[in-house]
Amino acid sequence: MIKTLTIILFSTYAAAQDKIFTHHKDSIICKIVEIEDKSIKYKYVGEDLVNSISKNNVSQVKFESGRIQKFTEKIIINGESDWQKVQITNIESDVEGLTQVEKITIKMSKDWIYNETVKFNNAKDELKKEAAKKGCHVVLLLTTIGKKGHLDIIDRPKWSITGVIYKY
Repeated sequence: MIKTLTIILFSTYAAAQDKIFTHHKDSIICKIVEIEDKSIKYKYVGEDLVNSISKNNVSQVKFESGRIQKFTEKIIINGESDWQKVQITNIESDVEGLTQVEKITIKMSKDWIYNETVKFNNAKDELKKEAAKKGCHVVLLLTTIGKKGHLDIIDRPKWSITGVIYKY
């Protein structure tokens, strides 16, 4: 009887908490303290320490009241064919909580492309394709260099674009 009562009380206590669902298929049973622009602050049951998780890693939260709040959809990259799903950003906080994979640089020099915007877009597309090959869904753009005055050995303008690729 005492075991049953203890189990019922514990189950009720655990169910009366908030729950954070991550893109890693984990769930965090906690009490949410605050939801900020880029993160969610929470405390574990029975603890006073405030923890934080980036919204980039959170699919949804289920509050004690039963209300569900969605945050981000998981972007699934299965290979280079998914390159158009890859997001490019130059805001560092967009990659908080994600796993850095590597820094990549795309160099281009195409004599048949004279429009600078087209060159930049082609370079970004190549960067996204490289990220997708490695299973990454976000590129943090670091540098973009269009060198009109610097030509390669056959007088074509050179372009390079560098970014760091991230995944969940």
